[in-house]
Amino acid sequence: MEPHGTLRSVVVRAILALASIVSAIAAPASAQDWTPLHLESFLSATGPRDESGPPLEISWCRLDGRMVSNGFCPTGSTWRLDPGDRIVATMRPTPGCGRLRVWIYAASLDAPAAWMRLGPVSGCSPADGTTVPVPAIGGGCLDLAVEHDLGSDGRLQWMLVNPGPAVLLVDEFFVEGLACADPDQHGCCETGGPGCADEAIAACVCAADPWCCEAAWDAICIETVDDAGCGSCGTACVPTLATDFGTAYVPGGACSALPEIFESCEGTGPYLTISGGCAAPGDAALRFGGGAPWSTIQTRCLDFTDAGTARLRCTVSVAAGVPGPVFEARIGDEPPVELGRVGISASAGCREVEVDLSPVLGRDDVRIRIRSGSSVADATRLDDLVIETDPTHPPCETGGPGCDDPAVATCVCEVDAFCCESAWDHLCVTIATLVCDAGCGSIPTCGAAGACDVVHVEPGCDDVECCGAVCPIDPYCCVVGWDVACVAAAAEACGTPSPDLDGDGRVDGADLGLLLAGWGSSDATLDLDRDGTVGGGDLGLLLAAWSSG
Repeated sequence: MEPHGTLRSVVVRAILALASIVSAIAAPASAQDWTPLHLESFLSATGPRDESGPPLEISWCRLDGRMVSNGFCPTGSTWRLDPGDRIVATMRPTPGCGRLRVWIYAASLDAPAAWMRLGPVSGCSPADGTTVPVPAIGGGCLDLAVEHDLGSDGRLQWMLVNPGPAVLLVDEFFVEGLACADPDQHGCCETGGPGCADEAIAACVCAADPWCCEAAWDAICIETVDDAGCGSCGTACVPTLATDFGTAYVPGGACSALPEIFESCEGTGPYLTISGGCAAPGDAALRFGGGAPWSTIQTRCLDFTDAGTARLRCTVSVAAGVPGPVFEARIGDEPPVELGRVGISASAGCREVEVDLSPVLGRDDVRIRIRSGSSVADATRLDDLVIETDPTHPPCETGGPGCDDPAVATCVCEVDAFCCESAWDHLCVTIATLVCDAGCGSIPTCGAAGACDVVHVEPGCDDVECCGAVCPIDPYCCVVGWDVACVAAAAEACGTPSPDLDGDGRVDGADLGLLLAGWGSSDATLDLDRDGTVGGGDLGLLLAAWSSG
């Protein structure tokens, strides 16, 4: 504790009367060599800032409470947690350590249920780990510590919770590491100075590229570890990736929160958000920043060498009148190539977007870049990002061209080649259901068009039950369009048309005029007796219902 000893000794002298209590509840002193990594004194009214390291990467994924200028501990400003508040920080030492220890000063008049925890990263609150209670001793300043081994991902999460009933003050958040790597050395899968910690791997890589041992160990050196067969850094490009951006706001942004998906961010942001557009309190989305240079995020490398088809799917919301995101591909060190963009819309609603990745088929070392389409893109949100190759799906689900049932796919595509050439949309599912015995549980075009007793060009009608009764009898009605035969079939299958022909709630002269205008025709909406012709029988039914309704 020597690097922090001066401040700690000041506080201990100030609370000498409480020394026996402190020594009873603080973590036991250790003779092991702990390395100081971070000190947060809560000096800013906006709270502690994220740090990118080294020696410690830290992001505050929840920060309830506020800074106050004084407290029970004589350390100046402190952070106040009201009942129900908590703060959570995710940490990763760089270079790595074997164990972390977090010290705090805490004080409360009456909050005996407060506690802090250090454990594996889990959303924005560690589900398990080492937990230390924060007792209330009438306003005394407590010196508390908690420690835990780092997980396989090299990260830990710290949380302090105040259930109440009183205010809890916390100050001097101090992080130490045990068994930390030499900061002048770095792993062979990390960028840094010339060479790397594993001499055998370093010699192998530098035989292929002397720069790596003469100047710097950069990203190309890391790729050479795998490419030259010197070792494994897991740098091989993947064929697909997908993310829903999680459920929590993370201050460090998407590149910090999802390094396994995204390798770089440029410009302002992009951020993660849980508000606005394609985002919700329980569903985070990507939010682009404004200004220039463009707010941009780039995926890790992808390999489309063996792909026959590839596409990108996501949901996007953009402020009305503002251009949406632009999708680009960067192949190796080549300049980015535009793949598509979301145009200006009069509506700010969340919409589905699909981008064809055919231009990168057969290529490896591909990175997909998504950038804001405007300098005023702060309201742009993007969620549920999926990059997939040769998408396969059952006949009853929409997706890429074709489906995973060859017999059904052949049958459907004989009716509509679009289903095997472009996309398997709702109409393809309808054809599979009605024509090709796919056994789907519903007919997608039912419930999505006009009234069942009115002719319209779209397939299906708005009454799902009635539509479902008509379409197996005449698939044309749900595959091509809802014509007069479909209206007649609906009248037959779903009941006699109402004599209230104009739908005004009364049967009167207006309805009689409509009936007489269609006299002698086969208009199913006027054929009340369902005999195929508008005539005397229909007139009798209308007069029998006169002035009713």
